[in-house]
Amino acid sequence: TMAELFEASRLTHFETKKYEYDKNCTFDASCSPRPRFCLALLLEGTATFRDCAGDGESVAIMPGDMILVPVGTRYVSHWEGTPRVTYITLHFLFDSPGIFTRKKNFKLQKYTPNDFEAMKRKFEFILENQSADETAQLCSLSLVFDILSTILPHLKSEPQKKLDSRITHAIEYIEQRYTENITVDALAAAANMSASRFYPAFREALGVTPVDYLNHYRVNRAMMLLVSDTEMSIENISMVVGFESSTYFRRVFKKITGKTPKEYRKISAEF
Repeated sequence: TMAELFEASRLTHFETKKYEYDKNCTFDASCSPRPRFCLALLLEGTATFRDCAGDGESVAIMPGDMILVPVGTRYVSHWEGTPRVTYITLHFLFDSPGIFTRKKNFKLQKYTPNDFEAMKRKFEFILENQSADETAQLCSLSLVFDILSTILPHLKSEPQKKLDSRITHAIEYIEQRYTENITVDALAAAANMSASRFYPAFREALGVTPVDYLNHYRVNRAMMLLVSDTEMSIENISMVVGFESSTYFRRVFKKITGKTPKEYRKISAEF
């Protein structure tokens, strides 16, 4: 239906950048989960990406290859110039329950387009027209969806654990009301369970407590705001995502990401 199409295509953040390096370099995001999806087309040089989760799989790309770094990925990338490195990256995020979201559990992976020159023209058009007039912006947006629809059938996902529907209801409650003061009792009620039964059931299903899951979700939203709205203060971000204290927000943020919000904002300006 049209309603389902709208829900699947709610693009909440998008920008594109071109990166050029005249020397070899390493980007370490092993302790900094990505706040958005990154889809890069390599034009010059080579790169190797090592996923820092799961089995630590490595992915190597050459000119003409594309690399998808899903939201939430922790990785280390090493770039080698021949003689330099050049690539264009699309940064994007869809709001839940969009197609490209954390729930899809996509792997860090490469895709090699059948027609490199045609793909390159699409990336370059998007790059050159993302700040142009409204007509050009609409054309750019249509190319973004065209690119994503091209790669989607070829993408691999990690297997997902089947959850009790009652736990799913609690997760949906968090995702819809994370800005509010959410209690374990409220989550238990959303799951139609007593608090004493809900708490251990949630922890067994997800490996974290309800409060930890809520904090992780809020921090994920904060990561997106840190890179998409660089003028927004850290204090305002902490309030917008539901933390009552910016001091507590900073403590939780560093525990989860390994970086302070300020440090994360700076490093996430890179790939």
